[in-house]
Amino acid sequence: MKTLSEAESYCWNHIQDNLNRIPKLSISLLATESHVSASTVNRTLKKMGYDGYSDFKQTIRNTKNERRKNGFSKEVNQAIRKNEIEITRTINQLSADDIEAAIKLIDHHSKIMIFCAGLSANVAREMMDKLQLFGKLCVIHDDFDYMQYFASKANRDYLIVAFSLSGETPEIAQALHKAKNRGAKIIALVGAMPSSIGSQADVCIHAYKSTQKTINFGLDVGSRLCLQVVNRILLDAFALYKNLAPIRED
Repeated sequence: MKTLSEAESYCWNHIQDNLNRIPKLSISLLATESHVSASTVNRTLKKMGYDGYSDFKQTIRNTKNERRKNGFSKEVNQAIRKNEIEITRTINQLSADDIEAAIKLIDHHSKIMIFCAGLSANVAREMMDKLQLFGKLCVIHDDFDYMQYFASKANRDYLIVAFSLSGETPEIAQALHKAKNRGAKIIALVGAMPSSIGSQADVCIHAYKSTQKTINFGLDVGSRLCLQVVNRILLDAFALYKNLAPIRED
């Protein structure tokens, strides 16, 4: 994904929040709602891998038609669509530069600490298990007091990997600030852009987090699917890198 400008990011977020309406919206009306020009809409979509608004509109329409044939209710199909969007958008906005830089940091460091909280710990444990298999001294800290303590012990020999769906978990941000001041390198996997956690990272990889909520208990039970996708791609790319396979285009 090419970097989006502020106007393009706003336009893209508005598009994602109104996917169900896209097949019925003209580009001029969408541009008016997004407070940008029609050329900005087309430029945004081209950066996200489409030929333009007509191509994107047809893709959404085709996907909707396919969903009607699967036997699920409208509500279930909306939930399916939410997951599909998170996966597709996350993959589309990955940067080869960021993945390569993260891989090199992981390869360079033998001591790795993972900071996470809540349901993100489930994703982080997979990273820990895989990196341990590669011989890394990798541990998880999902207790905020432990994060602060071990961040104060970090130095340039350590790599910190932070998982945060919001990108704004204050305790993780504070621990990263402490570790960074002591020379540690930081990789952030976040579901928000920009974010206080991402801004502190040497490499920040953004996942796409849908605004649609399927389950709401008044607790943080939001899906970590987008973080899981980024995590798996990063680990697979690292494995290929260690096997001397290319991870970039020639």
